[in-house]
Amino acid sequence: MNRWLNLQDLASVEQLQRNGVEMDVERSLLWPHTPLEAALLAHWPFSAVGAETIILYPPLRRGRALGFLQMRFRKRCPEADVSFIAPTLDAKGDAVSIWYRLLSEAARGVGDRGGQRVYAQLLGRDGGEDVLRQSGFTTYAHEDIYRLNEKPDNLGKNHMLRHQRAHDAWNLLRLYGQITPRPVQIAEGMLSSEGLAGKMGDWWDQARGSGYVLYAGHDLAAAVRIQRGRKAYWLRFWLHPDHHDSADVLIRCAVSLLWAAPRRPIYCSVREYESGLRAPLEDMGFRYLQTRSLLVKHTTARLKEPALNLVPALEKRPPAASVAHHTEQKV
Repeated sequence: MNRWLNLQDLASVEQLQRNGVEMDVERSLLWPHTPLEAALLAHWPFSAVGAETIILYPPLRRGRALGFLQMRFRKRCPEADVSFIAPTLDAKGDAVSIWYRLLSEAARGVGDRGGQRVYAQLLGRDGGEDVLRQSGFTTYAHEDIYRLNEKPDNLGKNHMLRHQRAHDAWNLLRLYGQITPRPVQIAEGMLSSEGLAGKMGDWWDQARGSGYVLYAGHDLAAAVRIQRGRKAYWLRFWLHPDHHDSADVLIRCAVSLLWAAPRRPIYCSVREYESGLRAPLEDMGFRYLQTRSLLVKHTTARLKEPALNLVPALEKRPPAASVAHHTEQKV
């Protein structure tokens, strides 16, 4: 994990990637790429698809690679996302055992670098979620994914949504807390000190995108994050429970922000506890695709403490003359 990949590693990734599981749906749709490209761009600072790669070989590296896992570390947060794993569980051989070993090594590697959480996403229910749970992951939410193939022709530019600013941070955190169940907040690290420190200024900074807000008077009614990719766009909404009547306006205004952008599919994800968005999305023309599970594993980060040098010490005894002196006084 902490070394550059060699030619043998790259050949193994190229071969195994044909039968693997994509776990970073958003990035694969926004910036289509292969795991081999992600491995090659892992150390490229401006890459949107680079990922760290862990490859599992037989003992003493005798024979072909058994499988590999890729993950991406989040900026300014002690977290990482599993983005790809191979082989699939229905492949020949002990695929389940390979997943266990790769996931365990990934968690250990994240902990060694000070990370505290490892995230994973899974589409469908093919047994992968059970394997992740047995590896220490916990399912904390489910998301429905929608797709809009064509933007409505009657949408034009409007200014009801404004770009997120620094002074919106506190209102955004309040909005997040009001609509997000406490177990999800814990899973996403928002109730920990380092979570607030890393996300106070921009609590959705874990993904590329632009944030916009919708106010109703002095109250923050909703927010949306828009990610613009090479092949698609992705929307993520937060709607205050007291402002469900603003859902239509929110979605229409968010889509209208892309009125001058190249025509590409627009995706949107809605979590199970976020009511009030599904019907307006369908009215706008979004169509349900599938549901994904969101999982997290909390790691134990290693703490570096100074080692104490133990110096042997002899018991101090009073001089012999002093002992004799006290003895004479007692007599």
